[in-house]
Parts: sequence; structure tokens; C-alpha cells
Amino acid sequence: MRPFASVAIIASTLLAIVPAAFSQAYPTKPLNIVVPIGPGGGYDFSGRLLGEGLSKELGQPVVVENRPGAGTVVGTQYVVRSAPDGYTLVVGGVGSIAHATALVKDLPYNPATDLVPLQLVSTNSYTLTARADFGPKNLQELLAYARANPGKLTLGTPGQGTGQAVATALLKSIAGMDALEVQYKNAPPVYIDMMASRVDLFFDATGTAQTFVKAGKVRGIATSGSERDFILPDVPTAKESGLSEMVLENWTGLFAPAATPRPIVLRLRQAILNFAATPDYKKRMTAQGYTLYSPPDVEAFVKAEIQRWPVLLAKAGLKPQ
Repeated sequence: MRPFASVAIIASTLLAIVPAAFSQAYPTKPLNIVVPIGPGGGYDFSGRLLGEGLSKELGQPVVVENRPGAGTVVGTQYVVRSAPDGYTLVVGGVGSIAHATALVKDLPYNPATDLVPLQLVSTNSYTLTARADFGPKNLQELLAYARANPGKLTLGTPGQGTGQAVATALLKSIAGMDALEVQYKNAPPVYIDMMASRVDLFFDATGTAQTFVKAGKVRGIATSGSERDFILPDVPTAKESGLSEMVLENWTGLFAPAATPRPIVLRLRQAILNFAATPDYKKRMTAQGYTLYSPPDVEAFVKAEIQRWPVLLAKAGLKPQ
């Protein structure tokens, strides 16, 4: 018994030492952050800023690589299939991680089991805007008008699967709102038609919408966050306006393959938190309209989001494509 106990003690000690030594040696070469969309946009901005920060924190170069395709599927799948060694990471958000399971047909990976969240770094809301000469002044007046005039209101949307389309579908579902959706390829033409009074409403990312709201070209009706957005503090949330379920926050963060050793996950997580706490990071993120966001338990938060969104999206009538 005693020799066996000694061997067991030695083995357990070695098992504890090896991961610790492995994490201390990591990283010994450049890291790669995959942005699963083309250049520009929130994922790209976050990926490049995180790359700068991780390079400073870890003392290794970080290469940021755009791998667009099939929405965010191609780039994300590339990281899922990469070696789980902490050297290949992917920018992910509510759309690519939580919405994709419900909106992408035959998704070739499971975000809940194939990826581990390192940390979330930011979130942003969406803003329901109305043309400047629109009669109703707030969300309750708008919904009353919609119920009295079913099918008369027009809602611009830049396509299936986008955050704007999800916000629009949620609004119609939760509020029981009968309105005609007008499809566009992207956001700018929607604003052109709103300013010409050809389209009534548009649910757009707050960072973009605020430019038009502050210029008086459109009017902010409600934002989709759990709290008022700091860049449009005078616009109430849909939640405080009576639609308690109308909460959509576009969180973004960094993910690694699920089998990445735990010590490396924790090393990366702390490095991100260290950089996210710097004044330079905060200044650059808020200048782009992002709210800084790091949940206390990132894994529990992402798991809950992955479970929550398919139910809401199915209820809103959004189906995989």
C-alpha cells in the first residue's frame, strides 16, 4: 500500500507541475487572432485592438487575420479545427456565437462545446430610429399607432442574420407589431430613404444611429440595451418603455478552441483583463461607441446566451438559412 501511495502522490504532483510549467513557458511564438469577417466593422476593430494589447501583455507579436465567408462561419470553423494550444484565437460575438446556432443551417461546429470564451470586452446596443417627421414621439405611441394601423408602418432592414434584422424581428414579435419590412443591402440607403420619408423606422447599431440622431436627421425612439446607452443618454430603453423582453446587446470577445489547456486559458483571460483596464483601451473603445463589458463569470454568461437566443429567435419567426 505504501509504495503505491508514494507513486500516486508523485504522479499527482507531476500532473500539477506540468500544466503550470507549460503555462509559464507560453507563449514562445507569435499568436494569431482570426477575425471572421472582412476588414472594417466591430469584430475587426476589436480584434486589432486586442492584438495590440495581447502583444504588449504577452511579449509576443500577434497577427490579426481576416477570414470572412458564410457570415462568420468560415473563420470561426478554422479556429475550432486549429490546434488547441493558445496560439490561434477568434473574435466572436452574440451573432457568431449565440445567434448562429439558430440562424445558420447545418452549422459545422457547436459554439457551446467547441469553443471556450477567454473574455468579453465590449457591448453595444441597437437604436430604433424614426424618420424626423414621424408622428409618434415615443415607443408606446408608436406601438399604439401600429396597432391602430396594421401593416402601414415600414421598417428598413439590411438583411437576414444581421443584428439589425434580429432587433427588428424581436420588436415585431415581442410587441405584436404588424409592419412591412423593406430589405436593403446595407445601412446607408435606409437612412437616405428615411430622410426622404419613404421609410418610417430602422433598428440600427447605436454607434451608427447616433450620428443621424444627433444631427436631427432621424429621431431616436428606444435603445435595446439593459441600460441607457452612454452615447444616446436621452433615448430611453425599450425595456423602460414597457417591453421588458426587448433586450439585445451585441457583446464581443475573444475565444479559443475548447481543448485549450486551462492554464493557458487563464493566462490569456488575465492578459485581456489587464489590457482592458488601461486608459488607452477604454478611450479607444468608448470613442467608437462601445460600452466596456467583462462579466464576472464569462463562461456562465456565454453559456446562458447560447441557451437563451435560439428560443427567442424561433419565437420571432427567424429560421436557419
